[in-house]
Amino acid sequence: MRKSNQWRTAAVVCASFLVAATGSLQAQSLSELFRRPGVIGDSLSQGFYGATVESKTQNWAYPVLVSKQAGSNVTYNVLKGPYVNLEDVLKGDCGPFCIAGSIIGGNGSTVSLPTHAGITGADYTNALYTSGTCEDTRATTWERQWYWATWYWYTYKWVEVQDCQDPDSYHELGLRSAGTQIEIMEKVQPSFVFGSVGANHVLCTALATSLDCLDTARYQRDIPEAFRRLRNIGAVRGGVVFTVPNVTAIAYVEPYNDPQGRANYSGLKAFYRTSVSSPDHVLDNNEVATITNFLTGLNNTIRAQAAANNYAVLDAKVIFDDIKQNGRLIRHSSGYSPGVARANWPLPGQPGIFGLDGVHPNRYGHAVLANELIKAINAKYRVSIPLIDEYSAWYYDTLNRSPVDLKGFLSNSIIGQIISFIINIFI
Repeated sequence: MRKSNQWRTAAVVCASFLVAATGSLQAQSLSELFRRPGVIGDSLSQGFYGATVESKTQNWAYPVLVSKQAGSNVTYNVLKGPYVNLEDVLKGDCGPFCIAGSIIGGNGSTVSLPTHAGITGADYTNALYTSGTCEDTRATTWERQWYWATWYWYTYKWVEVQDCQDPDSYHELGLRSAGTQIEIMEKVQPSFVFGSVGANHVLCTALATSLDCLDTARYQRDIPEAFRRLRNIGAVRGGVVFTVPNVTAIAYVEPYNDPQGRANYSGLKAFYRTSVSSPDHVLDNNEVATITNFLTGLNNTIRAQAAANNYAVLDAKVIFDDIKQNGRLIRHSSGYSPGVARANWPLPGQPGIFGLDGVHPNRYGHAVLANELIKAINAKYRVSIPLIDEYSAWYYDTLNRSPVDLKGFLSNSIIGQIISFIINIFI
């Protein structure tokens, strides 16, 4: 009997040791994985929010949240514009001087080498070739180079030189002189990579209600090249990417039926249009089908490259489709719930995950995205990054707690009606 107890005690001690050792190895693995996270990305990673990038919105972007939950951090150039925070303006929290300063934009603070290089408007092509000083680092032009052919003959020859055009303000202020997003990662030598820059390869169709921006050859060429460059960074131990959701289901676009029954005037229009006066203002059924097929190919490429790099993958399309169809329950630990969040911006009594532009997440929406990424990372690398408290994210989200009815503003206020008139006539 004594021997049996001894074996039982030994077994318990051994099991406890194994549990402790596993926990220690797991913690060590997480610490090593997130020793130095790095980010390439777009507006979702940078923190664009209806319609600007500023310090408070950068703080709640998903790479910042996930890194913090993993016990690490990322560094970035802090922006204060350009453009304005629609929520602050419509709530009267940003007056004329604030608006002017925001439109001009600038940097709140800078770092010489950001570990977070995600930039609003970027795609994988930009990540490879757009720096803070050059729109396209590959671009060249020919210019005359003068020289003395002999002591008495001054002549010239044509030489090919870099044609460095100024990039957009977000790249200029976000990257400054550090290089392109991929070049920055090669300098940073991250241990973990947030690598999603796919959305703008297709989101442009919804924003412009046009198929002109679709370029299959470009994404098939540049996405593999971007991941090849990342794969050659020896310090990388892991990473995460997510697929691109259905861009024709975002809150920015809404169904429109032409009163005259014309098929090419019916489909999806931008939410701020009160009417449609051209087929260019809508995505018709055929165009939506084309976008869907393009999106499928794009996401297949992203999945394939993630597999080749051994990155975790979040199927954001599935998550978004679920929120679109079923919503996402918000619940406090006490059991109280303010309701189910929908795939729109918040309205009175109806929480939402989007900001007022109908494209980018609000503070709560970023927490939702961050949690889904954390789940994907935990499952892939067998770590235990704690989830974010989504109720707290909703509670401190000023747009969810005090919604703004942007469509009501555009329809009912004099200023809003003027804006709507200008949009319908000139855009």
